[in-house]
Amino acid sequence: MMQKVLIYSPEITARIRYVFDFILNEFSGIETEYTTDKEQLKSSEIPSVNYSKEKIADEIHFQSDDFMFETSISDDVAFDRLNPVGKIFYALSRYEEYLPNPKDRHNRLPGVGRVYQTPFVDELIIEFQKQLKDAFPDLKFKKRKFEIILTSDVDQAWKYRHKGFIRTCGGILTNLFKGDFKEISKKRAVILGEKKDPFDSFDYFRMLKEKHDFQMIFFWLLGDYAKFDKNTSPGNGAFRQKIREVSEWSDFGIHPSYESSEHKIKLRVEIDRLEEILGKPVHRSRQHYIRLNLPETYRSLIENGITDDYSMAYADITGFRAGTTATFHWYDLGKEEITKLKIHPFCAMDVTMRNYMKLPAEESIQELARLKSEIKKVDGRMILLFHNSNLDEDWEGWKEVLESVF
Repeated sequence: MMQKVLIYSPEITARIRYVFDFILNEFSGIETEYTTDKEQLKSSEIPSVNYSKEKIADEIHFQSDDFMFETSISDDVAFDRLNPVGKIFYALSRYEEYLPNPKDRHNRLPGVGRVYQTPFVDELIIEFQKQLKDAFPDLKFKKRKFEIILTSDVDQAWKYRHKGFIRTCGGILTNLFKGDFKEISKKRAVILGEKKDPFDSFDYFRMLKEKHDFQMIFFWLLGDYAKFDKNTSPGNGAFRQKIREVSEWSDFGIHPSYESSEHKIKLRVEIDRLEEILGKPVHRSRQHYIRLNLPETYRSLIENGITDDYSMAYADITGFRAGTTATFHWYDLGKEEITKLKIHPFCAMDVTMRNYMKLPAEESIQELARLKSEIKKVDGRMILLFHNSNLDEDWEGWKEVLESVF
């Protein structure tokens, strides 16, 4: 039977219910009960927490913040001046992302100067657990265990093969104009079956999974061909077969195209394509180019039956966008509503380290070691993103980067 903690506050808002449900129920495995009655708090026979401005009796007291009783979004709320529970809500709800912020050329919120370098939300909750345990020794919290989850976004399943006659010929003509005969030679060898396509690294991922026993998730891009969406045609037989084969030994999700962020109707089309290929419902998703804009992106996913999203990270820097390694439900600040969409934050991407942070392979290994150390301190989940297309000769040393975490 799940243990219970009573939460008192002068008003039980959706924000308060959300943050304490996460702290106690989802993270700690403790059932929550809520009251606005001081007398119930005073006479309670179960462990109790007072979330208000002032301490009332002998209960655990967490200092409240005014914005937790509001239903508006204000730039007057300063993270550094918040109390611990308020900081947790601010981070999980991504409060700051609803305020006016500069975006990059892909309409993304930059993370430099904004990302949390440590999973401070998890650290604060562990401190709360210690307080509760000291006051109520019989309380037992859910056991957490460090684990690694490897994910891969399949932007292009192959570099040269199965691109279609027009795209293949167009590519060869471009190489001819540039005088890049080495590239033509590589392309020819792969197309004729003399060499393996450099992006076809699925067997390598399978070998890693069998060796280290971790969860592996591939997110498949099935959008129509466009400037930033250049995968093989969703109707290509070899591509469809590859998706089926890989999904026999790994988990799967949709990788909504770049274009679907601008044209919402495309998301439904792409999900339908993956469901038709696999004959299974699709519940997982990660945005292409990490184009995560709140609340529009998550509302669209919910409308299309997605229950689990893996887009919670910044494209330009490693770290913890929501301050946690734990899965949490998305809170729709615009509607002041706790949703059923579960968020699975990831902490590092290959493209982030090499192309944005400009880290060579050796320094990337050090950064992953730092992140792993921080996550192990809180017995969290280390979710990584390595593309199938970023393990070829142009990414020399990056297999070693990936393998360094195991």
